[in-house]
Amino acid sequence: MKGLIFAGILVASFLLISAQPAHAGVISDKIAQAENFVTDSAITTELKARYLAEKELDSLDIKVETAQGVVTLRGQVQKESQSVTAVKIARETKGVGKVVNKISVMP
Repeated sequence: MKGLIFAGILVASFLLISAQPAHAGVISDKIAQAENFVTDSAITTELKARYLAEKELDSLDIKVETAQGVVTLRGQVQKESQSVTAVKIARETKGVGKVVNKISVMP
């Protein structure tokens, strides 16, 4: 996690250094975009790791996408309880503002 934060700082610094003379608002927007990307990547990585550790879940069946703190879960699981567990873990993860559950349960 600290490594991802450091990477975000590096990206933001690079954007500042490499930017042509511009308005401060443009630079601020680029920094915010870099921070969001790093945060979203960290959330996705943490969720995938937590799903891998969860014995009830087959982490390969669940796809995770994160955009601006909104996590979208996709895939197919064998039992409803697996979908419930995946959503619960996502909601309990720091930085997640909303969870969109698009996991389907096999008939």
